Amino acid sequence: MLHYFKAITVFFVWVLIALTSHYFISNKLFNNCNISSENLTVTSPQKMQLSVIDKTNSTIYNFPTAFTIKQNDSYVSNITDIPHLTDSIKFVLTNNYTKELHIIGKYLHDEIQTNSNKNIGIQRAEIVKNMLVHLGVKADRIKTFGQVSNFSFNHEKKFNNGIDLTFNKIAQKFTDSIEVIISDKTLYLEFKDDMLIPTKDLEYYTKVLRQYLHKYPTKKVRITGHTDNLGYFDKNIIIGLNRAKKTKKYFINNGIDSNKLSIFSKGESEPIAEKTTEKGRAINRRIEIKIN
Repeated sequence: MLHYFKAITVFFVWVLIALTSHYFISNKLFNNCNISSENLTVTSPQKMQLSVIDKTNSTIYNFPTAFTIKQNDSYVSNITDIPHLTDSIKFVLTNNYTKELHIIGKYLHDEIQTNSNKNIGIQRAEIVKNMLVHLGVKADRIKTFGQVSNFSFNHEKKFNNGIDLTFNKIAQKFTDSIEVIISDKTLYLEFKDDMLIPTKDLEYYTKVLRQYLHKYPTKKVRITGHTDNLGYFDKNIIIGLNRAKKTKKYFINNGIDSNKLSIFSKGESEPIAEKTTEKGRAINRRIEIKIN
């Protein structure tokens, strides 16, 4: 029994020593033991997620990180810090020629403006646009805006959700002009050993052609091969027809219905440039696409 009381006594002595030490270290050295509600500040974490939406406010993509901006500065964090964002934007714009990307740069009303005539929000948006153009997105499919918003910078004078991205339908007059180009297109293609060498122009045109035919399912495509005037007339007719065939095959291999495609050849009979110069002959060697 005596040993039991000794053990209890030693235990309480150590508790007393521990409490005294805690009070001395916390209160005397660091002065943080007693924190009242008057000096306690609770802050909500800044939103880090980036949502890409369409004009109906429907979310198309979500990304776990967003664009960081700095107070009184046009700085925007690098787009490559958001994995897959550029590829996702390219996918939407490539597969829908009626869409354009709106980039909205947020800013506070009292932020210091730079020497530029554009507000700091637009400057931030244009930095993102330049990043996208550098990575292969067409500049004419992007518009930039500045927007006064309600947010606050953190203690590092940064805000982690400073750019909004929205896909919108382009104006009808622009859609009409794009469709005129699609329905009456001249392609300059490279053929080597009777093989078609795909170009970026052909790849892009094939994608928008596929979209166009999906939108207008009753339309038909006429593919006509044209050559220069070198060689015999009859042989050039065959060359033009073969090139039209290769173009048709490329379209079919990339998702266009063969029943919508027909091929013809004009050979050297319809030149559009001087036939006696190499430059003129190169212009005459072409594939013409007509849709009706």
